[in-house]
Amino acid sequence: MSLRWGYMGTGRIAHVVAEDFKIAGLTIQAVGSRNLDSAQAFAEKHGIADVHGSYEDLVANPNIDIVYISTLNYVHAENALLAINAGKHVLLEKPFTMDAKQALKIQKAAREKNVFVMEAMWTRFLPSMDAIFDVLKKGTIGKPHMVMADHSQYLPPSVSTRMWDLHTGGGALLDLGIYPISFAARVLGLPDEVLAVGRLAFEGMDEATSIIFNYEDGSQAALTTCMTVAGPVTATILGDKGSIEIDNTFYAQTTFTVYDNERNVLLRYDTPPVPGTGRQLQALHAEKCIADGLIESPVMSVEESVDLMQIMDDVRLEIGVVWDYEDQ
Repeated sequence: MSLRWGYMGTGRIAHVVAEDFKIAGLTIQAVGSRNLDSAQAFAEKHGIADVHGSYEDLVANPNIDIVYISTLNYVHAENALLAINAGKHVLLEKPFTMDAKQALKIQKAAREKNVFVMEAMWTRFLPSMDAIFDVLKKGTIGKPHMVMADHSQYLPPSVSTRMWDLHTGGGALLDLGIYPISFAARVLGLPDEVLAVGRLAFEGMDEATSIIFNYEDGSQAALTTCMTVAGPVTATILGDKGSIEIDNTFYAQTTFTVYDNERNVLLRYDTPPVPGTGRQLQALHAEKCIADGLIESPVMSVEESVDLMQIMDDVRLEIGVVWDYEDQ
């Protein structure tokens, strides 16, 4: 029997995730929004029994076990702490928080309340990612030494207003850059040095950022993210015996090719797409972790989410993005 989920937030991604939940037969028991009309419309569309016009009422609902949070970036920490302090498990949309300090507060609160928390880095649970990391584990391309990844989309203000609002955590880095950053760190580990250059909009958020990870063993990652142009959204892993080239969209369920150093094809992965977008897989993983008595995922731990937020803090320091609650 699945856990009873409460949805905090009713934006576009929440609708996508709700459709994926239906595919897996997961139970969405309740939905909460700051706007009761929005919550009621969401509930009607997805067949949800309990409707709340505030987040406080949602987390106080005794009929829910875990809260999926898909609110705006700048309130992720506030909303997660609200749910945690109410004794609810949490699946928190990426980016986990606005900065590492907020991420640490979530980690501390979750451990004190003994509840499960995980960043909704859904890509980690897709079959294509499982297959990629199986290739790495087998040593098919040898030791990975270089990762190249891009996540650039054309997202002008007319398409995504929130991406151009510094106050709510806008910019390419948090929403788009988290994917290549998380992927590179998963392949190569945490970097010993982070270098970045960026182009800032007049409002202060980053329009485009290029990031280099340096490692003591000579490994590197070259990562790009931008919200003013559409990029390839591909990724490549170079090892000392070959390479893996991941097709668009690299962080979603997709195809890839494995080559040796002479560019001979060793493997072509063409498995059909998962049902929906595959976001139900992270929820199924969360439910299993909770059933096993875990408060952190072995695949996407809170510890790693804190580390990734620290990397993004380092990038922001390099390029000059300052949140309006930080010291100027």
